[in-house]
Amino acid sequence: MEDQPWFPKALRRGVTDFLAYVWSLSDDRYSEFVKRLKGAMAAMGETQLLDMASGSAGPVPKLLEMLETQEGYKATALLTDLYPEISAFEKAKAANPGRIDYVTTPVDATAVPATFKGFRIMCNSFHHLPPDMARKVLADAVAQRRGIAIMELVERRGPAIAMTAAALINVPLTTPFIRPVRADRLALTYLVPLIPIAAAFDGVVSCLRTYSVEEMRELTHGLSDDYIWEIERLTNPGNPFGLMMLIGRPANPSQA
Repeated sequence: MEDQPWFPKALRRGVTDFLAYVWSLSDDRYSEFVKRLKGAMAAMGETQLLDMASGSAGPVPKLLEMLETQEGYKATALLTDLYPEISAFEKAKAANPGRIDYVTTPVDATAVPATFKGFRIMCNSFHHLPPDMARKVLADAVAQRRGIAIMELVERRGPAIAMTAAALINVPLTTPFIRPVRADRLALTYLVPLIPIAAAFDGVVSCLRTYSVEEMRELTHGLSDDYIWEIERLTNPGNPFGLMMLIGRPANPSQA
């Protein structure tokens, strides 16, 4: 919902700021994904992530940190979005000097300009795309011989749906800790609680729209004979929430 052009900017920023804060709290769910991502990037000699549909930068700062601390792999990121949130991008850049930069103009993930290099990644945004557009995102990466990683922290399972619905409670609880403090965020959380409602509604809908492993495999079918695709639901012991992962790269990086 918040990815639609008609959605009020203050609400979009409130929802994406909440999600970015929550996603920054835990390393556990990212650990195996980061290991796989590093392997794919290293195989292609890539040290930059091209983040598409960035929103408020989401987990990207955490992924860069974990790539270095967990895998010993230094990388940078370039943030892009069809509706770039410049203030959020600037915040991410300032907090990660030399690691993160951003593009101020709209970038369509289904038709990325060839001038933008790097290993493409979409964090918790792939489910917003209907199948035809989702396939175009993958097809564009294949056509330009780029690596691409899809990471989804939501899924069509009861625990994930319950977790996202709990945003009605979690947004008010976490808002005091989100920086910088914004008057519109406070007003839309506590006076007129539109941000908690929007976050909960969008979260539940996102869970219901998330692609399964089988559906993601179908999206890649016939795109290329020489691409390596890793498509899995990653889990951690004691954690009921899975991480949906798709990573694709050319089998022969030297020809990319």
